[in-house]
Amino acid sequence: MTNAAAPLITTPLAALAQNCEGDAVRMYRLRKCFAAVRFEEDGRGRIVFLPEGAELRVVGASSLCKCFEVLYKDQLYSIFQEDLLGIWSMPIRRTGRGMVRVRVMKVCA
Repeated sequence: MTNAAAPLITTPLAALAQNCEGDAVRMYRLRKCFAAVRFEEDGRGRIVFLPEGAELRVVGASSLCKCFEVLYKDQLYSIFQEDLLGIWSMPIRRTGRGMVRVRVMKVCA
């Protein structure tokens, strides 16, 4: 019997800034309710819904495929990349004057 080892592939955080102005954008405000996974201390996950207007801080790549780990109200959640980077969330970044909304414009050729 042979052992097959597969490399752990994680999504680089550079994907967050793909459509935004630089790497400073690490916070997002949801414009609608989204499902996320909250892992309990015993390792079991449960699906919860993050409310519209929630401000999420990106912590890193999640252990779930195609998800980011985010912080909301001092708790960690895993949310799909498509939800966080899609049109129903708004990137925001911190400046010397507070939080600033970042406009994201997508151009199709």
